[in-house]
Amino acid sequence: MTAPAPQRCLAAADQMLRGAGGLGATAVIGGWWPRACACLIRLALEGGVDAYWRRVKPTVAACRQGRAKQLMLHGRLGPGVGVARRVAFAWAALSAAAHHHCYELAPTAAELRRLHTEVSLLLTRLDGRTEPER
Repeated sequence: MTAPAPQRCLAAADQMLRGAGGLGATAVIGGWWPRACACLIRLALEGGVDAYWRRVKPTVAACRQGRAKQLMLHGRLGPGVGVARRVAFAWAALSAAAHHHCYELAPTAAELRRLHTEVSLLLTRLDGRTEPER
């Protein structure tokens, strides 16, 4: 089974954030949308990193360890230290948001929207399209 395209994951997460469509409405009514949305955004980020390595260095893409692929973004074949740091931060924030703990609140819509926007910008950078540095 192949992983869904990063843009499809982001589109599904956007539907949840807006409460639109069948998926978004069901998720909002069920109350499970925050963590599902975080998982979708993280899948999009991971898919973008995989696509980057498939394009730049297929031997790195063949590695099964996602963390190793993220660490390789810092190297000479990577997109730059700034992008690599932003990827690492977004991935860590999304991982924390996706895990349920009885003593923590679910992430808010504003937090998830910010992460959604950040991952969208990172996917643009990883695709080789330009976007202004922040």
